[in-house]
Amino acid sequence: MILKKLLNPFVVLLLSVVLAAAQPSVFPEVYSLNIKLLQYSKEQLKKGDSSLQKPFDALIKRADQALTEGPFTVVSKEKLPLSGDKHDYMSMGPYWWPNPNTPNGLPYIRKDGERNPEIKKFEDRENIGKLISTVKTLSIAYYFSDNEKYADHAALLLKVWFINPETRMNPNLNFGQSIPGITDGRAEGLIETVGLIDVVDGIGLIKNSRSLSDSDLHTLKKWFSDFLNWIQESTVGKDEIAAKNNHGTWCDAQSISLALFSGQPKIAAAIIENRGYQRITSQIREDGSQPLELARTVSWGYSNMNLRAFFTLANLAKNINIDLINYKSKGFVPLHQALDFLIPYLKKEKKWEFGQIKPMEYDNTCFSLRMGTINYHDPVYELLIRKYDESDSTDLTFLLWPVMQ
Repeated sequence: MILKKLLNPFVVLLLSVVLAAAQPSVFPEVYSLNIKLLQYSKEQLKKGDSSLQKPFDALIKRADQALTEGPFTVVSKEKLPLSGDKHDYMSMGPYWWPNPNTPNGLPYIRKDGERNPEIKKFEDRENIGKLISTVKTLSIAYYFSDNEKYADHAALLLKVWFINPETRMNPNLNFGQSIPGITDGRAEGLIETVGLIDVVDGIGLIKNSRSLSDSDLHTLKKWFSDFLNWIQESTVGKDEIAAKNNHGTWCDAQSISLALFSGQPKIAAAIIENRGYQRITSQIREDGSQPLELARTVSWGYSNMNLRAFFTLANLAKNINIDLINYKSKGFVPLHQALDFLIPYLKKEKKWEFGQIKPMEYDNTCFSLRMGTINYHDPVYELLIRKYDESDSTDLTFLLWPVMQ
């Protein structure tokens, strides 16, 4: 009171603004997601929006199940990587099989699109997948319900995988996607950690809960910063950065997410400026086709997977005020061209004539269609997502990416 009497009202107001700005943000910090759309969904749920109730109810059901799962850790595996350190992640290339022409099956040979069940012997890949999906479910459930039990369990899983000295993963993928008789680790292993983009957003969604301390958050940021540095500096990481197909796209998206989370926006911007535009122009033809993905034996799946990577890249770029969604220039193919390339096949006006040894799946397709609805406002996209989404409107896409009225 004495201070207020001594200062004029303008100075008091100015001090209040400065002090408020110095306080930590009360909003979640997400990067591949859109905080405005998340807030809109939450507000609409409170207003009783029936279209969002189904996906919300399904989310809570999955989150309650997730409370019983984990914790997961890299040190639970039986096999040891070449380093002898169980804290090092290891996995095997999924499309590699014993050589029928050699007595010991070595070196393994590649069968694109055909998964060797041997990969299940490498538990790290399955465990990091469980970690990613469980943290994603729990953190989103916490955001929409404000129930601390979901944040508590998500934080436990994060601490076991990234923080606790006895169980943490070393921030490298030196032994990812090994191939018996050929290599103990290779660049393609980085595709297995793409889900860390969701983990980063998950941390942001629970960062204001009681479950993560400032020290925990600092340690997590340090881990992700170290992992980003490994991607940029290691031979394995550089090889993945150099990949010209979906592996390169996802590597950039993952790297940008890690850079933003660890407080390095200049690195994020440099990745987009130096590689992001070039990836789009080199991978997407003027007709919207993606030739490197069409050459695969599961061409529909990979075309959609890479398109999702591009939209994820564009969503991340918005955090540093770079617009990849609507960017136009000579030689640059807009992202909607790649989406529109798929439309005649979704409408059954054309038959998919490219290699596809497995039934077509539509999870990534529906995500890209929703991106089309939100960013390009074409009703065709929304009509098709309703046709191909097989979850009876319980998919998280509807909750995370609502169409604002």
